[in-house]
Amino acid sequence: MENLVLVMGWGARAVLVFLFLLSIWSVAIMFDRRKAFRSIAGVLSPEDAKKFIQIKDWSGLKTWAGAQQGIVGGLLLAALDETGGNVESIDRAVQSYLSDQRVKLEKGVGALATLGSIAPFIGLFGTVLGIIQSFGILSNAQGSAMNAVMLGLAEALISTAVGLFVAIPAVVAYNYFSQQLRGLLASCHSIHNLFVAKKIG
Repeated sequence: MENLVLVMGWGARAVLVFLFLLSIWSVAIMFDRRKAFRSIAGVLSPEDAKKFIQIKDWSGLKTWAGAQQGIVGGLLLAALDETGGNVESIDRAVQSYLSDQRVKLEKGVGALATLGSIAPFIGLFGTVLGIIQSFGILSNAQGSAMNAVMLGLAEALISTAVGLFVAIPAVVAYNYFSQQLRGLLASCHSIHNLFVAKKIG
C-alpha cells in the first residue's frame, strides 16, 4: 500500500510538471501567432486600395500593392498578375493565394483549442491521483495523519487550478486569433469582390 501511495504522489507531481510544460507551449504559440498575424496582416489599409480600384487606376494599384508587406497587397498582386482577365481566372488566383495565407495563419491555432479542452481534464487527473494518495496516507496512518491528508488534498486541488490556469488563456487566445482571421479574410474578400466588379464591369 505504501508503494501505491508513493506512486500516486509522484504521479500527481508529474501531472503538475506536464501542465507547466503545456503552459510554456501555449504561451509560445500565442507569441508566434501574434507575430505571424502582424507580419501577414501588414498595414491593413483597404480604403487606400479601394480608392485606386474605384477610379480603375490599375498601375497605381499595382504600385501600391507592391509596396505593401501584408495579405491585401499580395491578394491584389495575385489578381492583377492573372493574365486570364476573366472572373473565373481571377477568382482562382485569389482563392489560391488566400488559401496559402490561411494555412500560415492557422498554424498552431488549433493546438490552442486542444489545450483549452484537455488541460482541465489533465488537472482533474492530477487531482484524482492526489486524493487517492491522501486516502492511502490515511489508511496507513497509525495515529493522527490529518496534516498529511490535508497537505495531500491541497496538492491535489492545485492540479485542478493549474489545469484551469493553462486552459483559460488558451481558449481566449484561440477565440481572439480566430476572430482576427475572420476579420482579415472578410476584408480581403470585400476588396476582391470590388476589384472583380470594377475590373470586369
